[in-house]
Amino acid sequence: MRTTLYILISLFAVLFCRAQELSSDYRGMIYVKENCVEQQGDNLLLDLEIDLSGLPVGRYQSLALVPMLRDGRDSLMLQPIVVNGANKQKMYERTLAFKGKTVADDGAYLVIKNKPTRLREIAYRKEIPFQPWMKGAELVLVGQLKDYDGITQQVYMNVLTDNLIF
Repeated sequence: MRTTLYILISLFAVLFCRAQELSSDYRGMIYVKENCVEQQGDNLLLDLEIDLSGLPVGRYQSLALVPMLRDGRDSLMLQPIVVNGANKQKMYERTLAFKGKTVADDGAYLVIKNKPTRLREIAYRKEIPFQPWMKGAELVLVGQLKDYDGITQQVYMNVLTDNLIF
């Protein structure tokens, strides 16, 4: 009798209970300080400090943090900062050893291994050609969480500032 009861309870749990989902919203774990965002002649200078202290990234995952300028239909994605989990970092290091930095980085500004217990501040300095649409653009930080195969699992967007240049 007890065995039947346990089987029924187990079936109920399997059929009607949902799996616990991992909530990986990175708000409150990534801080961006805008040191300088200004037009200098024909260029736009971006000088940001990105604080990644306590950021959790799974062993087989990578998180690409992509600064983006956008205004209506116009947008420009800049080079990403890639934070790799432990196993994903080993894969990156193998690619680095066998194929070189250009192939391994794949256009990234910086590739680092995730260490959530370490204080980490990254200086992001970029100078890009200024275009007229950038005058009213906003600066957005896009986070792309990718699995071991590089397939995007989740995308996060945080608007850092409105109207870059007045």
